[in-house]
Amino acid sequence: MRVVPSLIGLILLSVAIFGAIGLSGGGSAEANVPACIPPAACDAGVSHETLDIPSLAGLLDVSTSVQWSEGSAWIGVIKDELPSSCVSLPSHVNCDEDELVFVAGGPGSGGSFSWNAEPGSYRFASGSSAIQSSLRGNTIDYTWDATLGSGMMYSLFAIGGTLMAWGLKPSSQ
Repeated sequence: MRVVPSLIGLILLSVAIFGAIGLSGGGSAEANVPACIPPAACDAGVSHETLDIPSLAGLLDVSTSVQWSEGSAWIGVIKDELPSSCVSLPSHVNCDEDELVFVAGGPGSGGSFSWNAEPGSYRFASGSSAIQSSLRGNTIDYTWDATLGSGMMYSLFAIGGTLMAWGLKPSSQ
């Protein structure tokens, strides 16, 4: 019996099993919905805080579900880079919604959306889907599930299983 290959195989199999089970979590955030008074373009309120997803997440399948409390509002996710025309206010960053590039959600989203997150820095943006004359608050609730990517998981199962089998095989004298 070879102890080291068996131990490494056991560790790889454990990582693969844990990765298949995955992790989940969630939380909430507050976002301001700016006033929307046509004929001027409606503005979007963008959060000061960024959501940073580390590069290591590229090995994972991360799905996120987002819902919000304000029925006459929309929520979107944008990359961290803001257009130069945006104005920073104490409560949020005010941007023209037509200048934002959404990776998920946005003006067409109706109450919720799902997003397969990738590594990078993101911000939440919110705006009004109806004529509103005042700034109002909006609670964003999100949940996420992360599992090991299937290619990586199957590779770990194969390598770990092979090492376990080879390690448990009796040594020939």
